[in-house]
Amino acid sequence: MSHHFTAKPGQAVLLVARASGDAQNLDDLQRLRDSLQAQVGTGGRVDFEQVDRIEEGAAVLSSAQYDAVVASPIAPHTVEHSSRVLGQLLLALKPSGTLELHEAVRQDSSKDGYKSAGATRTQQDLTQQLKFAGFVEIQTEAQQPSGVAASGPVVTARILAAKPAYNVGAAAALSFGKRAKAGSEAVAKRAWMLNVDSDSDEAEIEDQDGLLEEEDLAKPSAASLARPDGAAPKRKACKNCTCGLAEGKEVDESAGCAPTDKPKRVTKPVDVVTVKSACGNCSLGDAFRCTSCPYLGQPAFKPGEKVVLGGSMLHDDFMP
Repeated sequence: MSHHFTAKPGQAVLLVARASGDAQNLDDLQRLRDSLQAQVGTGGRVDFEQVDRIEEGAAVLSSAQYDAVVASPIAPHTVEHSSRVLGQLLLALKPSGTLELHEAVRQDSSKDGYKSAGATRTQQDLTQQLKFAGFVEIQTEAQQPSGVAASGPVVTARILAAKPAYNVGAAAALSFGKRAKAGSEAVAKRAWMLNVDSDSDEAEIEDQDGLLEEEDLAKPSAASLARPDGAAPKRKACKNCTCGLAEGKEVDESAGCAPTDKPKRVTKPVDVVTVKSACGNCSLGDAFRCTSCPYLGQPAFKPGEKVVLGGSMLHDDFMP
């Protein structure tokens, strides 16, 4: 069992380990739990959780419930604490809570021959994993392996770490977001202010009000805006103007204008179709005409009649 960890009276401690069927292993775990319970006293508590249940998600630890966590303190220390397990242990700790963790690690970077001993990563890898999980103040200590089949390259790493002094989801107000109170000597800085204290000519700003004279500020009187005596108002161009005023021409405004209400209608040229029918069915109507027939769309007519195309729809297209 671990001889380094010492609980304080009134603390809440979580013991995390893998309880095997070995009677010696179960007895050591029970003795360690009894020792921790005696240290915390009646005002504290010691809980136990299987590390495999945490890994599988069957056990979800509550947030900020424990002052200290002791992980895998009983040999053999073959449990590899994954990022999921470490994240749950960090969540269960209170701010500034401590973690003591034991794990068999390799002393070199070779992976061959050590998997059977449960050592699949180095002490540096384990320390890096703890940092990624969010632990701080990490201290490492290599101990002689106990209960591990391999020897020499494999050692037991004892890790001491702490949770930061804040909990997950904590928030703090930023100082620059505070507004100055009324009557305070502090003056809030304005954004987009030009530096007018510079001696350069470009930084000098002209006072726009200084460019105005007194007469510029005076409101014009109604008499100054009135039309001169005897001056007739300027005539505006009317709709469908025919005298040229709308085009900007100089015209005699006293003559007046006689606009037309309706625009002139442009007459289309009338074409007389004298095409001779090749099939002889053109005069019978569209039902008997081909797609290229020049009479397509015209009513039926008697053979020999002249058909007028393109004329006004108000007049008959037939010319007797």
